[in-house]
Amino acid sequence: MTTGRREANRVRMRARLLTAALRLFEEHGYEATTIDQIAAEADVARQTVLNHYPHKRDFLVEWGQDRRDQLLDLADSDEPARTRLHRYFAALAAMNERERTLTRMLHVSLRHDEVVAHQHPVPDATIAAISQGQQRGELRAELAARTVAEVVTAIYGDTLRRWLVDATPPFDLAAALAERLDLLLDGLTAR
Repeated sequence: MTTGRREANRVRMRARLLTAALRLFEEHGYEATTIDQIAAEADVARQTVLNHYPHKRDFLVEWGQDRRDQLLDLADSDEPARTRLHRYFAALAAMNERERTLTRMLHVSLRHDEVVAHQHPVPDATIAAISQGQQRGELRAELAARTVAEVVTAIYGDTLRRWLVDATPPFDLAAALAERLDLLLDGLTAR
């Protein structure tokens, strides 16, 4: 088997296992789902799961990374930072609306430190948009881009948690994210 085919098979297996795990997390909750159940759902041996995801939390890391990768795919360096960040927030709102039950289940099931550590690191796309906005003179440059990106990420995380509290969404996630982002960016706009 060539290296290319082996890698393609590895990627397909990881996707299959992730899909199985997320389906079970959504249905039964993160804590209640076992590696054996994931193996059965994916129709593979337990060791196959462990070869690809040695720890159950690795599924969450992969899920979060997939979301951050989707943001990177949206990157358009020609548009203003404000426009890019609004597109990112709109994309995140759409992802969460599509996967609301799963997202809610994971937030309810996980300890706060696990959520912060594995689901909400500062996306590279956000840092890049802010940094570029600063270089172009769109945003105030005296603040570190990473610090501003941390605040943007905190706004996203807090708004998402509030949206997930009840079984029925208490407000329009996309509108709330856009409003909060504008509030922050108005204060960061270069004068």
